[in-house]
Amino acid sequence: MRHRMPFLAAGLLALAASCASPEQPPEGRLRYRMPTDPPTLDPFQAGDDNSLVYAYLIFDGLVEFVPGSTAVRPAVASSWTVSTDGLTYTFSLRPGVRFHDGRPVTARDVVYSARRALTPKTSAKDGFFEALAGKHAFWTGASPDLAGVRALDDRTVAFTLAHPYGPFLTVLASEAGSILPEEVYSAPSQSWLQTPVGCGPYRLAARQPGVSLTLERFEGHWKAAPEGALRTLEFRIIHDASTALAEYRAGGIDFTQEIPPGHRAAVREELASHFHNSSRLSLFYFGFNHAAPPFGGNATLRRAVAHAVDRDFIVRVLQEEKDLPAAGVITPAMLGHDPERRPVAHDPGLSSRLLAEAGHPEGRGLPEIDYLTNDTESFRRIADRLQADLARVGIRIRIKTMDLGAFIAALSAGGEAHAGMGLFRMNWYADWPDPDNFLGLQFSTGASGNFGRYSNPVFDELIAAGRREPDATRRGLLYRQADTLLIQDAALVPVYWYGQDALLRPSFRGMTLSPLGTFAIAWEEVVQGT
Repeated sequence: MRHRMPFLAAGLLALAASCASPEQPPEGRLRYRMPTDPPTLDPFQAGDDNSLVYAYLIFDGLVEFVPGSTAVRPAVASSWTVSTDGLTYTFSLRPGVRFHDGRPVTARDVVYSARRALTPKTSAKDGFFEALAGKHAFWTGASPDLAGVRALDDRTVAFTLAHPYGPFLTVLASEAGSILPEEVYSAPSQSWLQTPVGCGPYRLAARQPGVSLTLERFEGHWKAAPEGALRTLEFRIIHDASTALAEYRAGGIDFTQEIPPGHRAAVREELASHFHNSSRLSLFYFGFNHAAPPFGGNATLRRAVAHAVDRDFIVRVLQEEKDLPAAGVITPAMLGHDPERRPVAHDPGLSSRLLAEAGHPEGRGLPEIDYLTNDTESFRRIADRLQADLARVGIRIRIKTMDLGAFIAALSAGGEAHAGMGLFRMNWYADWPDPDNFLGLQFSTGASGNFGRYSNPVFDELIAAGRREPDATRRGLLYRQADTLLIQDAALVPVYWYGQDALLRPSFRGMTLSPLGTFAIAWEEVVQGT
């Protein structure tokens, strides 16, 4: 996503910028740095931070996350009830909610949106609604009816589940619960690709690909704007993190969510009143292609890779201690997390022995393996370190970098394109704050987020049991077992659980970092002024 700037040039630019007098932010406008254009503005296709920033601002659902929290509160729905058996959620829509084009939102729009979220050609969100009654028959085309969603009248809609699912409201609070107007999103012209229409707090005002994207406050939004609320969000596309920091110091932008590598400690000291940090429900890992040689069916070779990785160096030096070394998939503060589990040890000697046991002593007989990543500077640095770590034990990898859109397409590709991928980087963040999102959506057989094509029937049984277990304690234990199985099987190499840094000018108040990520910041509740 970013082009590398020579260190000396970057340093001189940053020094020059820091000596300039910061500009006063224009009244009512927040200038937000983004590293790249969003691959999509469709909430049901969005699966990356760059797209979700806009999805959360343009679209609303029945419920939403409390800012800075994973708790759920009313949004387009003013209230709801849950049946005693935990299967039926009935929502009452608040009066006066309108789409950006002025049309009132009705329960029929909620039904249409749920159907669109479960239509393969228009959505990548099928894994979000595993518990919904009739989901599988509708998704596969076996039935034209989605039994689990019904409009009872214009302002009442009911969701029925096949089995109790405790985090269902958090699924609806995610982008998968976005409400769309049918006449816009079913039109053959596909105008929504360029001009999305939702009922969220902001609407698209202007877009210059590769340069900027501007959102303006939707004056007809159901949520009253606080005094001093932001009227305009101007997203400026700045690929390089060092350039973005220089622009921030010069007063050209007001918010950036990335500190360039090697600068974290200095920036934290220099801009202490601007600096925000918190934990995030997110994992960075190295993934294997389980569908093809050399890693498919060879757990010993995968373990050799796991023990070759110097996770401590990546976290301590490359990530500058922003993150925590990961011992598994489930993040701290999430149901099922095991605080006693330690990360897989960095042990090149053991890695070499496992490599020989796998039939490739000192790497003999192994081809050069493709490692896929997008071209973010920090990801490139991690790729270089992985290449060096594996080379020490005799495993050669070829780093293939690409822009974010091409990277996502490569991970999702089938056939020969996917077979040519051996390793890939993945940063997975919580779409909804539950271990099912991390485990089931990424590693269940056939799941939409299972880019490595991992398949293990014992794991699948644990996930299925966890989804149906109503008791939270027992549910957490089932997911913990599933997480343990992934590590024992070397299904992936967990590297770190994310922290998140951000810089925001002190003249903006009310911003709270979300454990879901910077895309879930409620900018409609941020105000400008001293």
